[in-house]
Amino acid sequence: MAKKLVSVWLSLTVLLFSSISIYAEENVQGDFFIKEIVVNGETIDNDHLQFPFFLYKDTTYFPLTPEMGEIFGIKTEFDFESRTLKLLKTEPSLVNISERWKKNERKEIETQTFSDAKVLMYELDYQSLAKVLGGDTAKVNSDISEETEGTVSDEVIKIPQLSVRELDLGGLPVLTRDKVVYLPLKAMSGKDGFAWDVYYDSYTGIYVSTKEGTPAKSYWKEAESKYNKGLVNYIREYNGSYSENKAQELVFMFKHAAETYKIDEKILMAVAHKESTFNSKARGSSGSLGMMQVMPSTGARYGLGESQLLDAETSINFGAMYLSERIAAYGGDVSKGFSAYNQGSVAVNRGSYSTRYANRIIGTVDGISSYLTSHGYGSGN
Repeated sequence: MAKKLVSVWLSLTVLLFSSISIYAEENVQGDFFIKEIVVNGETIDNDHLQFPFFLYKDTTYFPLTPEMGEIFGIKTEFDFESRTLKLLKTEPSLVNISERWKKNERKEIETQTFSDAKVLMYELDYQSLAKVLGGDTAKVNSDISEETEGTVSDEVIKIPQLSVRELDLGGLPVLTRDKVVYLPLKAMSGKDGFAWDVYYDSYTGIYVSTKEGTPAKSYWKEAESKYNKGLVNYIREYNGSYSENKAQELVFMFKHAAETYKIDEKILMAVAHKESTFNSKARGSSGSLGMMQVMPSTGARYGLGESQLLDAETSINFGAMYLSERIAAYGGDVSKGFSAYNQGSVAVNRGSYSTRYANRIIGTVDGISSYLTSHGYGSGN
């Protein structure tokens, strides 16, 4: 007769839940987390998460989806009526996302608050559990919520030494979006959480280590941080209206667009520098709009209105797409590609274009590279 290991998950602690429906207090907006997310050395692509990481009250919130639970090593259950969230610490069984969802819009994320939610944290003594399972540590590390062949007896196995304590969120609320629960990442760090180590670098992003004895900073991308800092300082040198934080966001917009459309971010920055001095609200004398100075008629062909062209990220993404297309159309000839971006493909095709604009952009790209190397910021590699 098969012997079964009863799921630890919440069957060991019986809570009496209220039968009265209690609803979320209010809807709030979170800001998409635009920087990098690195968990145990693996970069998590926030652009391809159905439920992305976001910022609320300057705090990074992470989603308690089943897949993220496998990456972090957590099993969760949230009772919406009692406002009780239960977390069980397990072993990470996944290193990165397995399914890349359609890219999200990287915009504000609407969530619901549960400020008085109780978060209970459950942990197992794995060594004690291994003894009960006859020393089979493989079973300990397997999915404890699944039925497992036992080795002790035909009786239901009682899981030993399950500790439970309440997590202090430091006054921050539990948030939900489409029934997916979000928690502040920092609440999980240190001895008061699940002992995760969290390191934040404003020039690259957030780093998390769930591995005991492995500091999160050991995953820090130092060369990339220096490179990004150089790009931030370059923007601020030519447009002093940007705070350091806003310039950092702008750099990540350039880098994201560059990665998406397979074009050097320094090219995009050079165009934005020469077209608008990094001013997202710029209006040209010819009617061109935004950071990348796109003509309204051109934007309209792609379904973009004036307000969208005056949005920094939309303008950068469109400019990256359009530039990439123009360069590809001329077999990688950047001079013709830049000229087509500025004067139109018709002029380039008939040979009646000037290379003055292209030379300015090429010179500015070289200038950015020179600025980075001369100031010791490196190339990011």
